[in-house]
Amino acid sequence: MTFIKLILTAALLCACPYAALANDPLLEDDMELETLPNKKLERRGERIKGPITSIGAGGMLFASFDKDSDYRVTQIEFTSGLSTAFKAADKDLSKTLSLFELEDWRKAALGSLDAAPGNLAFDKDYDQRVTRSEFDHALGFVFKAGDKNNDGILEFSELVKVFEMPRRPVIEDEEDPIERINRQGRRDQQRRQGY
Repeated sequence: MTFIKLILTAALLCACPYAALANDPLLEDDMELETLPNKKLERRGERIKGPITSIGAGGMLFASFDKDSDYRVTQIEFTSGLSTAFKAADKDLSKTLSLFELEDWRKAALGSLDAAPGNLAFDKDYDQRVTRSEFDHALGFVFKAGDKNNDGILEFSELVKVFEMPRRPVIEDEEDPIERINRQGRRDQQRRQGY
């Protein structure tokens, strides 16, 4: 049941900002939105528009700590969640985590080995094992960093980040697709010639 709750919460976190943007009265039809370049879509004349939404470090894990389903993680829920998470990670019941146990846990709980916090954030003394204190400290740091209003409660809205990439090229709707392809071909040719 907890796993289903986690999946539904993660899906809700991803979907809510887009639903809010779709009904946002501030977004007018004539506003120019940046587009996310995608060569396959560009060849077909399609584009991905709008802001990028990401779930902050530890977001999926912290969402699973919300026991009363109020879309907030209190200090009590956080402390309880840390205990549960450490027990789940400590497969050999040694009261410390090997780096193998930590990686397995990070992949399962954070969704990826690339997700923050990384192994070095946990193993502060570099002794190839993670104590409960180190585990709590690493995740406590992420919790505090995510608590934008510093009220000691991590709201789900604080876990979601919506942003625009400032250097992302904007593809104009009026631009002729043939001209865009020709321009890209000229750039490729110049690059090959060393310009």
